[in-house]
Amino acid sequence: MNNDEYDYKSLINVYKQTQEALQQQIEQQQLVMAIAVRIRQSLRLQEVLHTTVAEVRQFLHADRVFIYRFEPDYSGSVVVESVGNDWQAILNVQVEDTYFMETRGEKYRQGGFQSIADIYIEDLTECHRNLLTQFQVKANLAVPILQGENLWGLLVTNQCATSRKWQPWEIDLLQQLATQVGIAIQQSELYEQVKAELKERQQAEQKIREQAALLDIATDAILVRDLNSKILFWNKAAERIYGWHADEGIGKNAGELLYKETSSQMELAYKSVLEHGSWHGELNKVTKSGKEIIVESRWTLVFDESGQPKSILSVDTDITEKQQLQAQFLRAQRMESLGTLASGIAHDLNNILTPIMSSIQILALKIPHLDARHQQLLKILEDNSKRAADLVKQILTFARGSESRGVTLQIEPLLLEVEQILHSTFPKSIKINKHLPNQELWTIKADPTQIHQVLMNLCVNARDAMPDGGILSISAENLLVDKNFAKMNLDAQVGSYVVITIADTGFGIPPLILERIFEPFFTTKESSKGTGLGLSTVIGIVKNHGGFVTVNSEVGKGSQFQVFLRSIEDRERQQAEDFNLPVGKGELILVVDDEAAILEITKTSLEDYNYQILTASNGIEAIALYAQHQQKISLVLMDMMMPSLDGLTAIRILREMNPQVKIMAISGVTQEQQLMEAANTDINAFLRKPYNIYDLAHAIHNILSESR
Repeated sequence: MNNDEYDYKSLINVYKQTQEALQQQIEQQQLVMAIAVRIRQSLRLQEVLHTTVAEVRQFLHADRVFIYRFEPDYSGSVVVESVGNDWQAILNVQVEDTYFMETRGEKYRQGGFQSIADIYIEDLTECHRNLLTQFQVKANLAVPILQGENLWGLLVTNQCATSRKWQPWEIDLLQQLATQVGIAIQQSELYEQVKAELKERQQAEQKIREQAALLDIATDAILVRDLNSKILFWNKAAERIYGWHADEGIGKNAGELLYKETSSQMELAYKSVLEHGSWHGELNKVTKSGKEIIVESRWTLVFDESGQPKSILSVDTDITEKQQLQAQFLRAQRMESLGTLASGIAHDLNNILTPIMSSIQILALKIPHLDARHQQLLKILEDNSKRAADLVKQILTFARGSESRGVTLQIEPLLLEVEQILHSTFPKSIKINKHLPNQELWTIKADPTQIHQVLMNLCVNARDAMPDGGILSISAENLLVDKNFAKMNLDAQVGSYVVITIADTGFGIPPLILERIFEPFFTTKESSKGTGLGLSTVIGIVKNHGGFVTVNSEVGKGSQFQVFLRSIEDRERQQAEDFNLPVGKGELILVVDDEAAILEITKTSLEDYNYQILTASNGIEAIALYAQHQQKISLVLMDMMMPSLDGLTAIRILREMNPQVKIMAISGVTQEQQLMEAANTDINAFLRKPYNIYDLAHAIHNILSESR
């Protein structure tokens, strides 16, 4: 073979070797990328590490591959391992290598590696050789896993059966994979951090939802507004109390939404909460329907993270009904105090009048020959003393009801007697109507004279309220007062009553005066026409008989007084009737009344008898609710006397919306004109206030039965 042929063959061999090396490098890179892809397919750290050691051991045909993780003091442990069946497992083994702990892994932190072909030939410390021998290692290759400049751990490959010279490409492969593992660890830890933050956020959001749910089931209205009074939060109770839905309230100005006009109360509260951080007091507010309510409000200033005020939290409790009941209670207390005072005055007046009247009688007997002029003076003294005694008697009747001679009494003859007196003494311009039920009225135990006095006092007041004539109506009925009815009046007790109603079409009583009409000596009449003891005597007599009196009045339309007298009828009838009340079939009923207490009591009572209830506090709100739920509402209970839009007008509008709508009209004033107006609107039934659940349930059942 000449030199040329030799050189040619050498070139071919070199070319082949180069091609093989290049091909091998390509395959190695492909394998590295494939392993890297599989390593980074998961964001879970343990999955990443397990995939790494399994892939490396399979690719390098090693006896053991593991990952060693450093602690802060550079001790450490094996956290994941892939090992052949013939060799010792070292997973979770704690290692304290003095070399690492003394050098703090300096060599590895700088990117260095350890390549040992044979532990018995290489220059190793005795301690390190013993450690490797303990784990059956004969050849060892370790490369660092870095996190920036920090040494996280080592990727280690062991040959246990024989020594092994590690090839440069194997070292390079392991280093590349360690780099990929480092990236995967960083991503995994970032993923765990994000997942933890997400979980924390979800927990926070869940907590917020739970807190919001708690706020929504609260009975108090909870509002949050910014420092410019723009509403930021509005809970369910706020929707119920104020009538505005959350989407209608949020973003609106609280002052414009909840107050009729600029409120000095609100300005004072706003100033106080900014200065002191909190405020507590009562506020007069207005609902969506225009109804005025009273709330007990607690304001708290809320600060941001930097300690600057950012919003105001307010919690409002509707105390309108509470205030009304409190006013009723205070009136009762005032009446009791006045009664005690009147009783004392009457006692002293009796002590004064007794010797005066006795002296007059003695003088008449001792001086029989007085001239006519002096006899007339004695007569005047005697007459006026008797009038004073009668006045004292009236005061005592108010103060302690006086001593009543209770007998079993039928009301019908007494009403007939009163009617006859009225016809013969009242002006012809006053028309007198009397209405008695078809069934017999129950008997009461009472003093006939005192009950006669009550009725005459009320009728005389009705006459005086109609100087130009009008209609005076007298009616009576039996009534069972149940718990629901009793809640509407502090003086009512559960039981059987006979109710006598005296109604007029006079000029009515203004609200401020209405609160004082039963006070003794209070009168709006001229001093020569009234003593102010008529109604105080009425209330005293009725209370002494275990009854109570209610009043309804509207300026310009008239007044109605109802006298409730306890019946002596057997209570078993009432219990039997209570147990036999008709039950609904889930029908939806719209109840309309401007009295919050009556609205709530009626709602609660009907829900107990399987009806679904919507409530409205005036005619405008009722029409809006009916328009929204027209297809579902089976019956409308409409109060006749309401502000903004009265019941008759609201009924006519509902009839235009749906001529077939079922309507029950309810009123506390049973004037003939009102009954006729209600009848012209084609209502299905008329129920008079006050009513009990027995009458209400039967009336509803009768109306709904007609449409079934």
